[in-house]
Amino acid sequence: MSQEEKSSGALRGAGEAHAGGSGTSLDATGAPVGSGATAAADAGDPTAATAPRRARRKWPIVVGVVAAVLVVAGAGFWVWHEQPSFCNAVCHEPMDAYVEGYYDDPSQMAYAHQLTDTTCLQCHEPKLDEQIGEALVWVRGDFALGEDGKLATVGVRADTSMCATADCHDLGEVVAATENWGGEEGVNPHNSHQGYGLDCSSCHTAHGQSYMYCNTCHDYEVPEGWAAPVRSQAAGDAR
Repeated sequence: MSQEEKSSGALRGAGEAHAGGSGTSLDATGAPVGSGATAAADAGDPTAATAPRRARRKWPIVVGVVAAVLVVAGAGFWVWHEQPSFCNAVCHEPMDAYVEGYYDDPSQMAYAHQLTDTTCLQCHEPKLDEQIGEALVWVRGDFALGEDGKLATVGVRADTSMCATADCHDLGEVVAATENWGGEEGVNPHNSHQGYGLDCSSCHTAHGQSYMYCNTCHDYEVPEGWAAPVRSQAAGDAR
């Protein structure tokens, strides 16, 4: 018997001994017959070795797709958040009355802003602490409404720091436009003798009827659609 035949016989003997002890047959190389890797290799399946690798390749794609969806959804929400329709999407009361006036009431200054594509947040600058506070007030229902469905107490006052900005009104142009108001020499409601004791909100109301505050004492021309105060007789005599 040659040396090669002896070695082959020894391997077969070892395989049979192992099979007898473990119940598993071994091939000529000593590998278990019928094991997954060997069976797949014996069957010539080229995908058996690459399947785990392909699974590892898929998870970055899944993560990327999820991240892209979240980014697009977040961007869409932020754009919607900038629109007036966002204000009453949840908070129907009290915001419905304000948003409806913005879109549908030509008598309101807010409507004039809507015509120039000026949104709510361009005037009402969003601040996180204020928005959280407003949300808590709304959840608690801790606010009162007037007969017009609007807030009975309004804490927002419009002044030159809010209105006379680079992206809004130029105060110099406003003053020039109302010089000699109503044809009266020297009269200019935007250059009041009271100085800055008055602010924009003293006359201009964004979500309601504006008010000719000057006529509390004077008798100036009142813009169409504005309210005029009822003056006392003493004020009329002073005029």
